[in-house]
Amino acid sequence: MVFTGVFLFSLCVVGAWGQCCPPELFEVTEDVYAEVRKNGQTEITRGMQRVSYDAENSRLRVHGIDYNKNIVSDVIMDYKNGKEYVWANGYCRVLPAGNFSKSCVPEGAKLLTRTFMGSPPNDIPVQMYSFEKDTNEMFATVTEDCVPIEAHFSSAEKGYIEFIVYSNFTVGIKDTSVFTPPDICHTQQMTSPHVAGRRRRGLSLF
Repeated sequence: MVFTGVFLFSLCVVGAWGQCCPPELFEVTEDVYAEVRKNGQTEITRGMQRVSYDAENSRLRVHGIDYNKNIVSDVIMDYKNGKEYVWANGYCRVLPAGNFSKSCVPEGAKLLTRTFMGSPPNDIPVQMYSFEKDTNEMFATVTEDCVPIEAHFSSAEKGYIEFIVYSNFTVGIKDTSVFTPPDICHTQQMTSPHVAGRRRRGLSLF
């Protein structure tokens, strides 16, 4: 779970902005760095996730690697049918999926700055926003078309901080079969909450 630097040439709050959403169908790689502080100790997670996002059918697929614990796991969030499938190590858990939420910078988010990443002539115009969601303080950098570049989530109350860098963004879903649960989710279900390691918050981009 990683982060990268951005070149900031101005930092001024220019007021609230409208909702900024990525395409309805896309796939993206997330490099993630997360820290959780509890009882005076800090747990660090470093990993990668490949996300398939389908807002048209209210579903997500996440293939993740936890580099610290050497765990490879997969999650399908099928919100339309109300099921979440989490599997790893030959076992699967099936849980209630909850409600689908689009991965958008919400209406009312503060537009902090318009700037660019890289150097001319290969620079990319970006926008930086700040907002709150699910008790987290959040900062997101997106392109003018709302394609995610990087994000920062934190909660002082929970002692939690997370940095994400997005890459390999492609519009559309290359193979829709990624949303089909494997056979083990029908034959090898377990009740242990640790079958596929600890799940990320919501598994949404923002």
